Amino acid sequence: MSDPLGEHDNIVAAYQVEDRAVRGRACRLGSTLDAILSAHAYPDQVARLLGEAVIIAALVGDALKFDGRLIVQANGSGPIQFIVAEYVAGEGVRGFAKIDRDAVDAALAERPGPDMLMTRLMGKGAFAMTIDYGPDKDQYQGVVGLEGPSLSAAAEAYFTQSEQTPTRLRIAVGESWKEGEDRAWRGGGLMLQAVAGDETRGSAEADWDHARALFETVEDAELLDPDLSAGGLLFRLFNEDGVRLLEPRHVARRCSCERERLLGIIASFPAEDRAEMETGGEIVMTCEYCNRDWRFDPAEVSRAAG
Repeated sequence: MSDPLGEHDNIVAAYQVEDRAVRGRACRLGSTLDAILSAHAYPDQVARLLGEAVIIAALVGDALKFDGRLIVQANGSGPIQFIVAEYVAGEGVRGFAKIDRDAVDAALAERPGPDMLMTRLMGKGAFAMTIDYGPDKDQYQGVVGLEGPSLSAAAEAYFTQSEQTPTRLRIAVGESWKEGEDRAWRGGGLMLQAVAGDETRGSAEADWDHARALFETVEDAELLDPDLSAGGLLFRLFNEDGVRLLEPRHVARRCSCERERLLGIIASFPAEDRAEMETGGEIVMTCEYCNRDWRFDPAEVSRAAG
């Protein structure tokens, strides 16, 4: 797609701050994020955490130069049992949260402060990033403790511990609406990373401190503003240095729940297991990601099973 200023929604793009040993990526999601978060009618606070995971997956996954997938997952002991988001290069993102809804409502009724929200909902657990290179290569996974006020903080700890790369993330997820229109979820995110110094550049510490100080000034409203392009936001932050947004890539909502694939999965089960799956003369599979029911005639499944 050609969008040199990052004016459209549902994009992720790299950016460069001129003559500074830093690198970054910008992401803004509109209808893509709304489709993911609206599929399950999550409580708002759960939707925001899942939206944060989806944007982390897009920012980090786009930075990996391979044809595979990046999986961001947070597992906890709290009312949110786990959150998972997946980015597939060249295809898009998806995400899902498994929750105990009654326990979530009870936790939110205690009105935790913003800095306690993730701890109250997720509890103690782990944050992991998994790189799946495909069937011919082993997966790589890095895991850190699920600590801090947000998933972004956990992701920053991951980069510090697993990659030894200073990283800052700023992500905002919220609802927007216009008169006469339904509310819709949207989100925006920025990632900033230090680049190691070398003989040519020398120490990169001063560049990192300078860029990080500017980066910290970004506000949630700027990340969510549909009228402020990704390029416009970066210009606000780094105009004194000069900043260049590289060609954005489109980020679609991706789900792998294709009918033929699911039919093959059901057909692979033993006949007695398939019989137990029948309800009202049909077999129903529900995709946890898109919350869509797929219905199969048992005779169709039997034919597929051979």
